[in-house]
Amino acid sequence: MKTLTRTTAEERRRLPLSTAGVAIRAVEGDTGDERFRGYAAKFNSRTAIGNPLRWGFYEEIAPGAFAKTLQEGDARFLVDHDSYHVVSRVTAGTLSLSEDAVGLPVDSALDMSLSYVSDLKANVRNGNITGMSFGFYVLKDQWSVESIDTSEGPVEVEVRRILEVRLIEVSAVAFPAYEDTEAELASVASALVSRGDQAAIEKRAKFRPELRDLLQLVGSDASDQAAEAAPAERAPAVVVEERGGLAVHSTDTSDATWDGPANSSDLPAEESALRQAHAWADPDGDAAAKASYRFIHHFVGVDGDVGAASTVACTTAIGVLNGARGGTTLAEEDRQAVYKHLARHLKDAGQKAPELKAVGSEPGESTRETSTTETASADTGGTEPAETTRTDQDAIALRMRGLAARYGLQPSSS
Repeated sequence: MKTLTRTTAEERRRLPLSTAGVAIRAVEGDTGDERFRGYAAKFNSRTAIGNPLRWGFYEEIAPGAFAKTLQEGDARFLVDHDSYHVVSRVTAGTLSLSEDAVGLPVDSALDMSLSYVSDLKANVRNGNITGMSFGFYVLKDQWSVESIDTSEGPVEVEVRRILEVRLIEVSAVAFPAYEDTEAELASVASALVSRGDQAAIEKRAKFRPELRDLLQLVGSDASDQAAEAAPAERAPAVVVEERGGLAVHSTDTSDATWDGPANSSDLPAEESALRQAHAWADPDGDAAAKASYRFIHHFVGVDGDVGAASTVACTTAIGVLNGARGGTTLAEEDRQAVYKHLARHLKDAGQKAPELKAVGSEPGESTRETSTTETASADTGGTEPAETTRTDQDAIALRMRGLAARYGLQPSSS
């Protein structure tokens, strides 16, 4: 059995109301206050992701999977994963998250002066809330193969055991667990690309042909020996690196004072760190050179670790996209991708992103991107490298980016 550690795309899992133990209870005393309690996840509870007998797998969360993230990070309690509907937050002292022997219990204050919190209370009591959910990144997992008995005889299935996650948020949800087949397909695709397991992709593509496209993300020149390897021997993914506007992702955010040059100075000249901190990468540049990246918007610690996204940097960067500080020379496709990246961070912070104006527009005119729920990051350094053309960009590279976007993947290099 092989353990892989890496950064993946954000995933979501749901726990049905019947097992989530959701309840709203009065606080002891005469305050009249109430609290929301329930479980967002349960340990060692096996869940089917997709159809495990054909194209999916079984999954379970190991005790301790949340321990590190609860010590290090912030998290929010939302309604239906909507960051505009923040019920409570760990750093605000209104949300308590911890691990117990069962799983991840949620204990949240309820501010009834917020209309959506009042609605949440009513929906819980009326039975409209169907369960709990949480958004996360898988940092470490294990894969194994087990044999189960079916009406057609023994069948081998794969089991994914999640060992460590980075928690983004927990949510009360009003839709049935795993009713969205496309969401399940995206989860399967993300896991397969992270593993780089071509044999597993081919096996599932017999039932879901669209998954065969994933071979282009992990490479299609694997040897027969690799294809026949046992799960414990399979190698980590080699994912086509993304250039231009970098993939949208959700992270912690901060509205602290922003110093772009200082954070850039602390950022190590390592591709993984550079990609995490910026919103755009030069398609023709050196992937390990800072000069190949623009729109830094993440705080960087003195040890070089990339941290929370700066709401100040994101807002300033969108201003650059709209023509401030001399504007930008990015192609329109990249300008919109960067905007989406930045706007997502602002949405995660509960802020409404400034509209992206059309090129050459009059004040107040905006593009159709203003309704997007995603975001893009921006560089506040005030300088832009010379404009580069993309007319000769390889069609295959464009297809790779399209596939990554389709399955909600966050390409990474190793």
